Amino acid sequence: MQSPQRPRFGRNATKKISAEASVFSPFDPTESALGQLTEETVMRKGRMGDAFIKANRLNREQVDAIIKLQGERGILFGEAAVKLGYLSSDEVEEVLDKQFNFNTPSGRRSSKIATSLAIVHTPYSDEAEAIRRLRSQIMIRVAENQNFALAVLSPLKREGKSHVAASLAISFAQLNIKTMLVDANLRTPSQHKIFGIPNQNGLSTMLAKRSPKTLDLAHEVMPSLWVLTAGPTPPNPIEILSPPNLANLLDRFSNEISVFIIDTPATTTCADGETIVRQAGFALLVARENFTKLADMKNLNLEISQAGVEVLGTVYNRPPPSAKGYLRTLWTNIAAPFRAIFVNRNPNRSKGQS
Repeated sequence: MQSPQRPRFGRNATKKISAEASVFSPFDPTESALGQLTEETVMRKGRMGDAFIKANRLNREQVDAIIKLQGERGILFGEAAVKLGYLSSDEVEEVLDKQFNFNTPSGRRSSKIATSLAIVHTPYSDEAEAIRRLRSQIMIRVAENQNFALAVLSPLKREGKSHVAASLAISFAQLNIKTMLVDANLRTPSQHKIFGIPNQNGLSTMLAKRSPKTLDLAHEVMPSLWVLTAGPTPPNPIEILSPPNLANLLDRFSNEISVFIIDTPATTTCADGETIVRQAGFALLVARENFTKLADMKNLNLEISQAGVEVLGTVYNRPPPSAKGYLRTLWTNIAAPFRAIFVNRNPNRSKGQS
């Protein structure tokens, strides 16, 4: 592999990211470790009941009844409120979202997004928490950089990289960080399916100079998040992706976008992923339980590292409660600065997703 060609990102991007991340300072390791939007976090910032009273969702008498049930059954405040019939699950999440200035797609936008994306549809689930922990770890490791581009890679199809890329992009946007999810899988794209958006134009038409390189061509699917779909499959994907084409395109958007998350094709089926990651500068690897071969992951990790691209870590898709056997071997042999456990309840949710 050749040396990476990184985009020439803007000078003030790191300051921009830090200023826009209103929930917590993403570059403070202590705060990042607490970047989990749970009821426990809300309780540290103020009483849960007070937040719902302030939002005119509950009165003091109802709050007292919820707290009583919460103590008796050892359940969460929101769960107790739903059991008592005071609130719906959607109302609980709405108040928590506002408590944290938490960006979420709403209305028709939300209904078009794949239900498999927990970060959107069940934002306080274990899977969503894992994505936020992953985001925090990434932000700590890129703190010295300006704008950054992160390529999400895996050896094979159906290992979850498209799902991880989409979830991660949403999580950055939820901090009011201007983020672009780029579907650079020009052979079997899936992000337009995940977000329920058109794919007539996109990355391929921009790189082939058949459409203007403007942010208007990307789809703003929620506040602070744009999705640049793959566009029509070209006859020569690797040629139009070759350096410096993709790097120049990212650089063109870098005055408006702080974080680029790039979805890629399986690296064992074509060389596109290697071409893409050289122009990104950072890589995140995805493996799937009882599916990904250890040899493939080791080779991918080695090839990317030898090319001068920094591998930020490995996401292991659907790990069991305790890492034994196969998992432990993977953890031992893949050299990565951090390991993020990502819980994916259904890796076979659709054939088109990778």
